[in-house]
Amino acid sequence: MILACSEIQLQELVDRLVRVSGNYELLINAEKTKIITTDGSSCNIDINNILVEKVASFTYLGSLITDDAECTKDIRGRLAKDPGIGANLKKIWQNHGIRISTKIRLMKALAMYGCESWTLKKDDERRIGAFEMKCLSQVLTSIVDGQED
Repeated sequence: MILACSEIQLQELVDRLVRVSGNYELLINAEKTKIITTDGSSCNIDINNILVEKVASFTYLGSLITDDAECTKDIRGRLAKDPGIGANLKKIWQNHGIRISTKIRLMKALAMYGCESWTLKKDDERRIGAFEMKCLSQVLTSIVDGQED
């Protein structure tokens, strides 16, 4: 990911990247490269005279980056995926050899990976809280006879 404050600065950085990568016989694929702006302005960047596509959102290291810099779509998407992951971990939830605290840490890690960059709104906090309660319910209902501590 390359960040810049202006179109000119970004083009200079891209040109430098293309030049340096060429020294190591690496090529930048202009068709796979994308640009996003957070202020809605147009941005015409090219790599070897091929114009780079401008997009409204893309996934970077598992997090959804949007042109409005909001994290609500990322949160909703992540929470929508995670119930399936929780169901796949049913054997772990039911395993009495694994402490409850470990199960809870695992559940939070799955749901909240990458959350350090989120700026939460009240509605986002409410959704995350509801999701956590649902996951805790899955973990705790898997305890049949109270053998865990």
